[in-house]
Amino acid sequence: MRTIRAVLMTAAVTLAASTFFAGTAQAAPERVTGANCDSQYRAHKDDGYFRAYDAVDCREELGAAQGDDPNWADGSGAFRGSDNDKATSVLNTGTYSGGINNVLLYQGAQGGSNGVGCLSHGELYVDDLRDNTFTGGANANNKISRHSWSSSCTNPWT
Repeated sequence: MRTIRAVLMTAAVTLAASTFFAGTAQAAPERVTGANCDSQYRAHKDDGYFRAYDAVDCREELGAAQGDDPNWADGSGAFRGSDNDKATSVLNTGTYSGGINNVLLYQGAQGGSNGVGCLSHGELYVDDLRDNTFTGGANANNKISRHSWSSSCTNPWT
């Protein structure tokens, strides 16, 4: 009889402990946010460039520029034609002439702007532009038409 009670008591304690620990476990996240952007940043750190990508997490590079590009839809500059309104992630690994190290990103080509956002040098990258908006309120994903380097940062994106 004592043996049966001891076995039952051990089973009850084991069951209670396994239920407690199973309840405190958490699932791992599906993906690490910005893992590839982080890798791209380390690979290009301080090289003087702004980069834009067609996919989330700095994948499928559209272009890289050390200077301003006032119209991504034209045939000149680092971003051309089909790059316009296509960026989904952006990376800042640069400092432009004179210590200007923030990148202003505009909705609308030169001559018109429906809003602005900023990728500061300290922010490094935005791995998913779907989480950001221009000053005019539009979502930033697939809406960038030009960029310029600046010492200020209006509407910083994270």
